[in-house]
Amino acid sequence: MPGHTPLRVLAIDIEGGHGGSSRSLAQMLHAIDLDAVSVEVWCRRGGAIEASYQAHGIPVRVTPDMPRLTVLERNSRNLIDIAGFFGRRWPRSAAFRASLLEKLATVDLLHLNHVSLFWLARWIRRRLPSFPITMHIRTQPVDGPTARWQARVARAVCSRFVFISENERDHLARQSGGSPNGEVIYNPVAVDRIAAADNAGLVAVCLSNFSYGRGIDRLASVAAELDKRGDRSVRFVVAGDMQLTRTLPGALGVVAREGGDLADFMAREGVAPRFEFLGHVDDPEALLQRSDILLKPTREDNPWGRDILEALGHGVPVASVGSYDRFVETGSTGLLQRRFDAAALADWLIELAEDKPRLEAMRTTSADRIAALCDPQRQAAALARFWRDTVAAG
Repeated sequence: MPGHTPLRVLAIDIEGGHGGSSRSLAQMLHAIDLDAVSVEVWCRRGGAIEASYQAHGIPVRVTPDMPRLTVLERNSRNLIDIAGFFGRRWPRSAAFRASLLEKLATVDLLHLNHVSLFWLARWIRRRLPSFPITMHIRTQPVDGPTARWQARVARAVCSRFVFISENERDHLARQSGGSPNGEVIYNPVAVDRIAAADNAGLVAVCLSNFSYGRGIDRLASVAAELDKRGDRSVRFVVAGDMQLTRTLPGALGVVAREGGDLADFMAREGVAPRFEFLGHVDDPEALLQRSDILLKPTREDNPWGRDILEALGHGVPVASVGSYDRFVETGSTGLLQRRFDAAALADWLIELAEDKPRLEAMRTTSADRIAALCDPQRQAAALARFWRDTVAAG
């Protein structure tokens, strides 16, 4: 509107298009009203995300020395990583931090796109006691001393929080020992075309970088169950970084110590012929167009991640594990197992391969649900209001 001064926001992104939190932020900002919010993005990593932002008129800068500290699953590993953070990564970020302080003098609000930037938030708060800092809470770190320390620091230094679901809000409250100030704003999902795969069998896709918590290795047991049943209709396509770490338990760790990745693990388990590994893909939407089902056999009870929302939005039903059924609901938008059951999942996949009308009904319901809950324009407007309210509150 004439005479209206846009809110000036700097958003900090640790992934730069190489993960779900980065894609979620990008889709939100692509839909935001740039007449109301003037936003610039700093990414730790570069790539296709740079051209994407530029195409939408959003300035972007790549800053590799951005200091982040992620809570790991094993506390012993956390201690090693903390030592590395304060001994190497934090000192090396001095130029980045100086540049950031200079930039903050020109904007109204700083938005941190991941909780792993909590120590950076603390550093800024000590230098700018009243500056508005908001943070996106997108994960539920495994409980322990490091996670509780991170949560308490974040709650103490951030002005307000955005939660991608009610679960992250409640988790932060438990870990920080108090009720955090913030709002739940579901991730946006931009869908140009609903998938209409016409595969002879059933293509089950997985869109996640490997971590033990995400449970992608569990697909080996599903594949083994399919083999037991003599099925030849279901095949798996896996996209993402499938590198393994040496500290993983059991056979995963053995394969990692031999220099192998998840594809090598599947070969060790005797199920490799069912799998196609694509590595990182810049265009997961194109892969969803060719897929029938998305699988996320998570160990973390979080069936609402970026991969799940994008799949549902494209009309691709989802099978996952957990108790939260806002998005994945058995019989309507896929299969939600309370506990992972490889045999039951294999049976379900075989049934769907033989019942395409049932699959098509779930496709429609999945797309409709995401359209109702995750419309990009509506979610972006909610985030813009959230930012403006934060600044107005002082």
